[in-house]
Amino acid sequence: MKFKLRSQVAAIMLLAPAAAIFIAQPAAAQQRAVVATPVITSMAVNADEGLAPGSTLNFQLYAAPRARKADVVLGKSGIIVPLRERTPGNYTGSYVVRRADRIDATQFMAARVTHQQTVARNFAYPPSFQALAQGPAPAPAPVAVAVAGPAIERFVMRPVGRLEAGRELNFRLVGAPGADAWMDIPGVISGVDLAETRPGVYEGSYTIRRRDNLDAFHGAVATLRSGNARATAKLDINDRGWERDRQQARDERPPQITDLMPANGERITERGRAHVGAKITDEGAGIDPASVRLRVGGRDVTADTRVTDGEVQYRADLDPGRYTAELTVRDKAGNATSKAWTFDVVYAERERDRVGGGPLPLQITSHANGAQIDNGMLTLQGRTAPGANVRVQVESVANVGGLLGVTQQVMDQTIQADRNGHFSVSVQPSGLPIPGQRYDVRMTSSNGNQTAEERITLQRRG
Repeated sequence: MKFKLRSQVAAIMLLAPAAAIFIAQPAAAQQRAVVATPVITSMAVNADEGLAPGSTLNFQLYAAPRARKADVVLGKSGIIVPLRERTPGNYTGSYVVRRADRIDATQFMAARVTHQQTVARNFAYPPSFQALAQGPAPAPAPVAVAVAGPAIERFVMRPVGRLEAGRELNFRLVGAPGADAWMDIPGVISGVDLAETRPGVYEGSYTIRRRDNLDAFHGAVATLRSGNARATAKLDINDRGWERDRQQARDERPPQITDLMPANGERITERGRAHVGAKITDEGAGIDPASVRLRVGGRDVTADTRVTDGEVQYRADLDPGRYTAELTVRDKAGNATSKAWTFDVVYAERERDRVGGGPLPLQITSHANGAQIDNGMLTLQGRTAPGANVRVQVESVANVGGLLGVTQQVMDQTIQADRNGHFSVSVQPSGLPIPGQRYDVRMTSSNGNQTAEERITLQRRG
């Protein structure tokens, strides 16, 4: 991005806030001061509405560093604006004009700094302040300028997504070819160059800074100059593209992800192609289909995922086990949302019985599926074939308000059934109870080449 600061500041400030560095007046016009060295070099003032009531005047003074005191006296108004040294030799301060103030733009501003002694230097208000104080020019003058000046057909801005720090904005002016063009953003910056990319089309860009006033951008003013004639135009906020982008910029609501498939905690017991997906909606700028990302079991499956009519769909033949699905989506304004949920793929009973050539008994006898358990030690008991090895896996899942929380492994231990096929194991849950917390228990019995599996879910009393 290129900035081009121009000397014709006065003409710009008739339509935009004042921002300039002023040269000190001759010595005869300065206030009495003891000046041994040029400790005051320059001063800048910035205002959004000139000297009108409610306007904020921002001062920036460059002088010798480490002054004990620094301020600006606004003519004979009796107003003194104190300044603070922000960086060595850079003093800043601000003042909001009150309705009762009587500030005369034809008088001098006196900048004062105090080291061992006080040094003062006079600065004049820019011509734009004087023009604003005198009111609008007579009617014939703008008519003459409009006739002689180059024509501007359109001045628009194209923000990409939300207006925020670091975002680059693109400006376009359409008008008379072969001229010189620039733009000013009130209270933000002046003299941003608009280069002629093709005859009659001038383009430029600006990157938003963190301290910028975002509401000031809709008041940007473009200037087109040809010889001694010039024309100005405010940003066309009625432009359809600008209005659409502005609505997107105001959209701060993220998309919604609903109707999870499979549901959180669901068990898929039939072999075949599992269906994983969800519905995605957005009430603002609309869903950006290119932003959709889906991971299943830690693997990115976006390339095989269909995104149509507000739905995300993925089908695959998944091996038995526990899977976590993670879906992320953005809208066209840049708002993002994501959701993760788990589901299990298990063999159907008739399929499991054929593993190893015959059925292997396995039953959890201590708890029924969905039972509630108290805080404290949890004892799990069951029955299988005598001498069979039983792997006991317990996971804690905090599921609050339908949103997946943290999944934590509590136990993964293998024990052996006694000669009657009975087995028992104790689990000590850790941490404080969480409303909606559950324990997923998975037991796998193996005996020779035979295996069997049982799962139950237990709810912890909060």
